[in-house]
Amino acid sequence: MTTDRITVSVHTADEVARARVARQLRALPGVSVVREGAAVDVLLLGRHDDGAPGTLRRLARARRAPLLVIADDLGETELMAVTEYGARSVLWSQRLTPGRLQRAVHEAAGCCPRLPMVTALSALSALT
Repeated sequence: MTTDRITVSVHTADEVARARVARQLRALPGVSVVREGAAVDVLLLGRHDDGAPGTLRRLARARRAPLLVIADDLGETELMAVTEYGARSVLWSQRLTPGRLQRAVHEAAGCCPRLPMVTALSALSALT
């Protein structure tokens, strides 16, 4: 029996939000949270996070790992920018569930088929 786990690293300037999402990720079966060398990078984009665009660009340029974005609020323009930087999935923090988070992590790691970004765009229109 193998115990392959998906390693995930959480990036944000807000340490409280990082700890909250890291706790949610640790509760998922087959997922481990690490600081560096992760198989999937998770970027938290808060409403008032001025440093997030720079972090997004840095992660995209480094091409370290597939990127999963958890956002408080994104307009259509910001959502398109996130996809241009190579985000594999976008989750809305107010609609975050363990099932959605687990699917997105596995999807970003290449363990299951990707849903089209149209799904994220339709979720955006449902919020407005």
